Amino acid sequence: MSWRGPWPVRLRLILAFLFVGVPPMLGAAYLASRLISGSFERNVGQWLTETARFVVVEIMDREDDAAQIATTLTGAVSQTANETVEGLKAALKPHEPILAADGFDVLMIYDASGAILYSTLPFAPTKKLRPAATRATFGGTLDGKPVLVAGATVKLSVGAGSLFLFLGDALDTATFSSLKAVPSLQLDFFAVRGNEAFKLYESSNLAAMPTPAILQQVASTDDPVALENPPGDAFLAAVAGLKDQDGELSGIVFCGVGSEDGLDGQDQQLHLLWAVFLFGALIFVLAGAFVSARFVKPLRALSQGVRSVASGDFSQRVPEAGDKETVELAARFNAMAAELEAARGRESELRRKERLSTLGEAAMVIAHEVRNPLGIIKTSSDLVRSRAKLGPKEEQLLDYVTEEVHRIDNLLTEVLDFAHPKEPRRSVFAMREPVDRIQGFLAPEMARKGLLLAIEDHADGARVSADRDQIYEALLNLVINAMDVVGRGGRVVVRMAATPGSVSVDVADNGPGVKPELRARIFNPFFTTKAKGTGLGLAKVATVVEAHQGRVECLEEQGGGACFRVTLPRAGDAPRTAGPEATGPKIAGAKTVGAKTAEGKTAEGKTAEAETAGAKTAGVRTTDSKTAGEDADIPQGEGAQL
Repeated sequence: MSWRGPWPVRLRLILAFLFVGVPPMLGAAYLASRLISGSFERNVGQWLTETARFVVVEIMDREDDAAQIATTLTGAVSQTANETVEGLKAALKPHEPILAADGFDVLMIYDASGAILYSTLPFAPTKKLRPAATRATFGGTLDGKPVLVAGATVKLSVGAGSLFLFLGDALDTATFSSLKAVPSLQLDFFAVRGNEAFKLYESSNLAAMPTPAILQQVASTDDPVALENPPGDAFLAAVAGLKDQDGELSGIVFCGVGSEDGLDGQDQQLHLLWAVFLFGALIFVLAGAFVSARFVKPLRALSQGVRSVASGDFSQRVPEAGDKETVELAARFNAMAAELEAARGRESELRRKERLSTLGEAAMVIAHEVRNPLGIIKTSSDLVRSRAKLGPKEEQLLDYVTEEVHRIDNLLTEVLDFAHPKEPRRSVFAMREPVDRIQGFLAPEMARKGLLLAIEDHADGARVSADRDQIYEALLNLVINAMDVVGRGGRVVVRMAATPGSVSVDVADNGPGVKPELRARIFNPFFTTKAKGTGLGLAKVATVVEAHQGRVECLEEQGGGACFRVTLPRAGDAPRTAGPEATGPKIAGAKTVGAKTAEGKTAEGKTAEAETAGAKTAGVRTTDSKTAGEDADIPQGEGAQL
């Protein structure tokens, strides 16, 4: 049958279109596939480069942390240690658990010749440690295995000689475990000695040993290096160098992805372009551009997300759009960011609890050791007073001694009470009860200072199961804080509200408020910006509230001022009993805005602290009440001046 024979016209047109269109369509498909694949590879390479840069920046941050902590530790130890190495070791011993809890498990003392005199771990540096202050990633061996330690050295002066302190964090597989949330991402570390590299951990076969050419390329730059044809089974990879104390290459960070993990987009693009081929050249180009945009945009978002995470913004999320693999990659990245964010919160909370536990144990030891000489001082002063004939000046000096002994003893009692708080003795009572008790107790002092105390009860008789005295003392501390902050003519509002599951009490004032940067720490123990005070007042409030399964927050009051909210679980209700509404004129508009705790809230719903001890009210001294202004640097003034 010839071409001009009985062929249907439609079939001939189809055959002509195929003969004429197939070669250019195949060429267009090839060019478009190369364009899309190249763009895809560039974006993946950029993402891997930024990830390698993020890991290096994190390690450098650990080096800076080690330098700061080592400098602070040197200053503290130099005040307590004698002029011997043994004295330094004894002075460093109490700090080792705290350093280990923070990840710094390598602590060493060495002399100017580099000889190690003391070490917490059998770490043997590859190079002799330099007799100078420096920070770097040190290569060496730990128990005979290659290891990299991010750390710093500082100088110590002991007697006539010079010693040096080394503090470091041994990098292990758990250091960047959160990055494992992206299954297609492979992270490996290599220790470098000369022209040889040693793999630190047997995580996978994706990363082969770097070649000498790669080592030379990484050593010549401070930026990550993208590898188009990486050794091993990696599809794409990027490497970054870690430098030692001499500025030489001590380690390599390897970030790579494998084609088997869902990043083999080239074949899928080619299949898609073959399908588009059936609809014509124009549709093919448009579809290729559309598919390219679908791949490039999510990967750019991933790259931007990595930059944000590298800068410390773990709240960054990327849209989960595109093809299945891109959606999976974006979802894994979001999971990684969420895990990093949660890990940071868990790590902060764990460190806070460990610090509190350590501080509590140390406080007990110090308190018991200090009280013995205090008793001797007090007994001796009383004996001198009773047996010797003293003049007025000598009597006054003994009075000073006695007062200071009492003050120190009260301070030790306060520290011990915080370190070992009493268990709540629970009973069911209306939340209005301690508020009315506070109102009656502070009424004379409020009148003397010209202050107004307004009570807004929207709790409808809601009750709690709690320790009456502890809740009373916690709320009293907050009210006294507000009184001291607002100054004469100010107002304090105690506002109660209830939900089916909780009861809240707001203590608000119209003072200058609490600085946002202080809200995250205002309930931390021993945090204070004042020369006087222990920084335990609001920490006690937080401890009491947490012991009752509640939470305390530092919020922002509408119109200016601070608002401290205490929320407790609600108990069964009793018939409602009304109480007085206010002392002095009723305050209009006393309501709280900003019930969020954006900067003030911490990992377990706890916020931060200022101090409450030592305020005098109507001639009665409340032993554990100081103002929040005694710890927090709250600005003064009002109106336009504020």
